[in-house]
Amino acid sequence: MEIGKLIYDKRKEAGMTQEQLAGILNVARQTVSKWETGEALPDLNSLKKLAVTLGFSIDKAMGIEIEDEGDNSEWLIIGGFIVGNALGMAFDNLMLGYIFAVIGLGMDFIMKAFKKRR
Repeated sequence: MEIGKLIYDKRKEAGMTQEQLAGILNVARQTVSKWETGEALPDLNSLKKLAVTLGFSIDKAMGIEIEDEGDNSEWLIIGGFIVGNALGMAFDNLMLGYIFAVIGLGMDFIMKAFKKRR
């Protein structure tokens, strides 16, 4: 599910207006509107606040679905996200967290492909 639609759906389920959600998150109403229409993406701190306020998981918001196959593949994604956020803070670019999470997901697919070839 696309993140803008998820925010919109969850906000509506909670019976909140864009203005009310913006007040909780300490952002402008227009910012919430841009997130919902896909014109902009929330930064990491806003995404965390959105997830807590509206009751959804960040991995769902990012479109990451983790299948439990008895391995620890989710740690590649989580580790990538943590490393990316650390680098993002160092280089003042928090999008690196999302990028490294996707890299972790890609590494998971590669590792699963090699396991199947054995």
